[in-house]
Amino acid sequence: MTTKVTQKKLEQALETYAGLVEVYPDNEDYLQRYADMLQALGRDATATLTLQHLHDIIAKRSEKEAKEFARKYPQIGRISLEEIFDSQDKHMITGKIIYELLGKIWIRLHQQKLKGGQAVCRAEDISDSLILVLKGNIDVYAPDSQKNHVLLENIGIYDILGEQTFLQPDRLNFNAFVSSDSAIFVKVPRKKITAMLKNNEHLKNMLQQRANFRNKVRYIALHPIFKTLPLKLTKYLARAASIKSFAEKSMILDLAEKAGGIYILLSGKACYLASDKSGKKHALPALKPSALMGDLLLQGKKSLYDNELYAATAVRAIFMPEEHLLNISTAFPPLMERLMQYAEQQQQQIVLSLTKIQHD
Repeated sequence: MTTKVTQKKLEQALETYAGLVEVYPDNEDYLQRYADMLQALGRDATATLTLQHLHDIIAKRSEKEAKEFARKYPQIGRISLEEIFDSQDKHMITGKIIYELLGKIWIRLHQQKLKGGQAVCRAEDISDSLILVLKGNIDVYAPDSQKNHVLLENIGIYDILGEQTFLQPDRLNFNAFVSSDSAIFVKVPRKKITAMLKNNEHLKNMLQQRANFRNKVRYIALHPIFKTLPLKLTKYLARAASIKSFAEKSMILDLAEKAGGIYILLSGKACYLASDKSGKKHALPALKPSALMGDLLLQGKKSLYDNELYAATAVRAIFMPEEHLLNISTAFPPLMERLMQYAEQQQQQIVLSLTKIQHD
């Protein structure tokens, strides 16, 4: 039979191990047990400091074990940032496949060349062709709400542009300029790409994945909180992010679960629910598109949102995991400050709305 450990016994054991850690500050077993008990009691800030110290001890004797430990406890911010942020975009292989399918003769006959600074394409252009880069570099920008140009990516040889308007014909939503001395590329017409995809469902899926990834980069890069992130960090966050849809009148979050990250509201109306004195639930004012939603359990902070999150209409949102936000905040500390400032403002609005409900 398993004996249930009460909180009182756990606190007594914690006090014992606090003494042991003080006497033996480099004992790995004591530190691990002490950190585990701190986490069990919800003392995350002290647990994080203890785990950071334990990681640094492990790192002195085994770099491999230290890396494994850091991945197990991402909240300690000891993951090798260069290693994770420098990973290549796996979808870039799509352009290489298209290059091989086109054939060298067709490419030679249709290639174009532009000088540095010249526009490859502009926002609002109507296009259903794919642009395949053969040489040089191209910078891609998108205008934010203040019409400022925000860098979305820098693409090079065998990368593509325009897959979104190929898959779903529309006007372009970006500007692209040659950022090297010159660039050579081809514009592959819709008819030719369609023929390639006829018996190649895998390539079509790869184009869709490329479009999805770029959409996530765009949503994050243009958000006021995240748009000053270095591009490398934005793309790292986009790789981990996922776009989620919620049906009308469904719960996005309930009181029994933690978000484990934050959402950016892309479309639809979402709102927090709060109970009055009689227990009746009320919808707080609807959040506006681009609002951040959910827990901000970052850097040992307690949950700032204890209300249920409800989809008043169909909602689309992009979800960014806590683990990856922690990694980025270690590499770019201003992000954490901005997130916490935003959370405090949001919490103040929730408190004002709750106060109004209680008095009505």
